[in-house]
Amino acid sequence: MKKFSFSMQKILDLREFEQQQAEAELGKANAEVARLQRELDSIARKRAATIKAFDTGTDCVVQLGIQNYFFMLDQKKERFLAEIAQAQLAADEKREAVRQAMQKVKVLEKLRESKLRQWKRDCLKAEELESDDIVTFHHHGPSI
Repeated sequence: MKKFSFSMQKILDLREFEQQQAEAELGKANAEVARLQRELDSIARKRAATIKAFDTGTDCVVQLGIQNYFFMLDQKKERFLAEIAQAQLAADEKREAVRQAMQKVKVLEKLRESKLRQWKRDCLKAEELESDDIVTFHHHGPSI
């Protein structure tokens, strides 16, 4: 009996490769979102450390410097929030690309499984026919 061969195996391999690429791109997008979030967390820690380090009893010049520092931190925070929003959109697009790639692979895998089941049924049928022929030949003998 010939071995099983899926005629669309090259297409399935290509779809699996595309899925892996999409997953890698999603990983990069998620890493960027995480990096930006760490930056935001860092800004919050800097703000908290500054508040803790300087009490309200410090002189006006120091207070003005602290306010300027907070203003700069707030500007950075707003920039990072905007970047996170953009990165989140990009990650959502990559997630959708992964979902679509997975769906394409799944369709071809189901088709392959269906073809494999049919091939197995055909093999069993052929073996049964061959077995029946052998039994019939031995039972009736060679007919000349």
